[in-house]
Amino acid sequence: MEKRHKHVSPTLDIMAKKIFSLPEVTVAFIRDILDLDVVDAQILEGTQLHKKDFDEDELFSTSVDVRAKLNDGTEVIIEIQVRKQHYFLNRFHYYLANQLVENVQQLRRQGQTHKMYEQMEPVYGIAILEKTLLPDEESPINTYWMANSRTGKPLYSYYKDGKRQNLLQIAFLELDKYNKDKHIKDEGRQWLEFFGNLPFSKEPSQAVTHADSLLDSSSWTQEEKAMIDERIRIQENYDMTMETAIDEAREEGLEQGLEQGLERGLKQGLERGRYEGQLELIRKMLSKGLSLEVVSDVTGLSVEELETLLS
Repeated sequence: MEKRHKHVSPTLDIMAKKIFSLPEVTVAFIRDILDLDVVDAQILEGTQLHKKDFDEDELFSTSVDVRAKLNDGTEVIIEIQVRKQHYFLNRFHYYLANQLVENVQQLRRQGQTHKMYEQMEPVYGIAILEKTLLPDEESPINTYWMANSRTGKPLYSYYKDGKRQNLLQIAFLELDKYNKDKHIKDEGRQWLEFFGNLPFSKEPSQAVTHADSLLDSSSWTQEEKAMIDERIRIQENYDMTMETAIDEAREEGLEQGLEQGLERGLKQGLERGRYEGQLELIRKMLSKGLSLEVVSDVTGLSVEELETLLS
C-alpha cells in the first residue's frame, strides 16, 4: 500500500518524540485509545532510575518514548516498538510497574508516608507496534485491564479524593494488522493510519492533522532536517547490521543448532547496531553545533550519560 510520506515514518524515534511533544496531540491520542476523559496533559521526562542489584550503590537508567501526566494525575507511558521482540511485553510491564513504584517512593521522600497509598496515581501504557505481538487477537487495537475472571467487572481501587479507578490499563496498536475493511472505530482507525503511514480513509481529526503536518519536511528547521536525515541513515545502517547478524547466525546455526545460533547472532547484532547507531547520531548532532542539553532532549539520555558515551 502506498505510503503517505515516502521518506520518513512517524514511528522513527526522533519523529515520535516531536509528535508527542505536543500536549494537544498526546491528549487526543490517549483519549481516543484509552477512552479516558482527558482535558490536559503534561509531557514529562522519560528517564527511569533503577538501583543496581550489586554491592556498589549505583544507579542505571532506561528511557521510555513518552511519559505524560494527565489532568487527574494519571500517568501514561507510550512506547513505540519497530521490531518484533519476544519479551517486549515483559519489558513494558516493567516500565509501568517501575514508574508506579518510583511515584510512591517520591511521596515517601517528601515525608508523605501516611498518604502514599491514598495518593498513588495509576500508570497506564500504550504500545505502538509495527509487528504483531498478540497473534491470537484479530483486532489491531486491544486494551487490557484488571477484571474479575468470572464476571468481567473491572477491579477498581480507591485513591486520592476517594476516586475509584483501575490501577492498570494497557493498550496495544499493532500496525501490521490494519485492514481498511475491518470494523474499527474511526477514532482508532485514524491513529492506525497515521502511525502506519497510510492514506487516510476518512478526514482525520484536527489533532491527527496537526501531527501529520510535522512529517512534512518543508516545516522542519535545518537542524531538524539534518538530524532526521542522519537518523534515517543510521536506521538503514542498523537494519543492514541486523540482516548481516541474522545471516551469520544462520550459518553458525547450521553447525551449532539453528535456534542457538540465531539467538546469539541477533543479540550481538542488536547490541552492536544499537550502540554504534546511537553513538554516531550523537556525534553528528554535536558536530552540527547542537549543545549537549539539546542532544539530551532528543535522545532521552542524560548529559552525564552522553558524556560517558563520548569519553
